[in-house]
Amino acid sequence: MHPHLPISLRASLLAASLGCAALFAPSAQAAPTSQYQQDVQRCGTVADVDRQACLKEAGAAAQAAKDNTLTSPSTETESRHRTQRCDALPESQRQDCLTLMNNGNTETQGSVLSGGVLRQTTITIPAPTPAQAPATTPAPVTQ
Repeated sequence: MHPHLPISLRASLLAASLGCAALFAPSAQAAPTSQYQQDVQRCGTVADVDRQACLKEAGAAAQAAKDNTLTSPSTETESRHRTQRCDALPESQRQDCLTLMNNGNTETQGSVLSGGVLRQTTITIPAPTPAQAPATTPAPVTQ
């Protein structure tokens, strides 16, 4: 800088150069902010959502994106999570739960944003066979 420029002019030039640097910064830093703004807007428009919890989650996701730690779970991790959901059930219900979680023919409705995911599948259970009655010969009828 030139020593004869007033300090206010030097400060203005510095501020302008920093502003230009921000304009030409990589868009990777703009994306989390944009996603964060979308998430915050969604928190205000989705019914039946705890706004404070939603805003907290939006902030945590933005921070994770900024730190480059926001990831999607692997297929193996998702499968393990589906199995763990069923582990808490009684043994009599566990197999049906696993079928529901892993069956490709399961119908899925809803979303996490709407309050939950509902899964429906048809599990055919064969009717029990009647116990074989002992073969008896009818008594003769006398008249």
